[in-house]
Amino acid sequence: MRLLAFLCLFIAALPRGMAQNDTAKVHAAFKVVFNFDARRTWVNDASVRFIGLRLGAQRGKDLIAIGYYGLGDPYVQPSVDLGTLGKRQFYTRFSYTALTYERLLIDTERWQAGIPLSVGLGNYRTSYRDTSNGTEIAYGVNELVPVEAYLHADYNVFWFFFVGAGAGYRYVLAADPAATRKLSDYTYYFKVGLRFGEVVKRVRKSLRDDI
Repeated sequence: MRLLAFLCLFIAALPRGMAQNDTAKVHAAFKVVFNFDARRTWVNDASVRFIGLRLGAQRGKDLIAIGYYGLGDPYVQPSVDLGTLGKRQFYTRFSYTALTYERLLIDTERWQAGIPLSVGLGNYRTSYRDTSNGTEIAYGVNELVPVEAYLHADYNVFWFFFVGAGAGYRYVLAADPAATRKLSDYTYYFKVGLRFGEVVKRVRKSLRDDI
């Protein structure tokens, strides 16, 4: 929630800050990157839906961004043996905030490809369903530091909409060795996304031209 609030404040501040640059006829040395994406990736040896929100700055072929990533819905296992608790319906939630540096190999009107390196901070939470009254009961919480590197390519279908794919490796540092084993793995994803940064830029340009 704090990250979303920060992003909203950042966007609200864009028109005034950029208008000052327009008045002074100063061209920004970087461009703002702000996009949303939904993807499929691996968690607990299963392909799950992951969502992401990223805010960053690109200068030339170097890009630095901060993003929030997490499961779109809890990963549900219908029957997991929890020892003395017996077999229960089991829920997994996994989310993190990451700082990413990316070197773009290709950056054209249609294509963008690069090698992102990221370090994050997040948590891995599990719970189970009580068979007597149906309530969800917390089972475990692990603080995590995911470290990830991969190769990706995005294709701009329209100026505001893109599709992409990537593959790499994610290693997760955690106090619980079981969480490290479950979440550290080779990973691949397919994604679709919206480039909100481009939408904001074009709306501002349209408003400026109408004045």
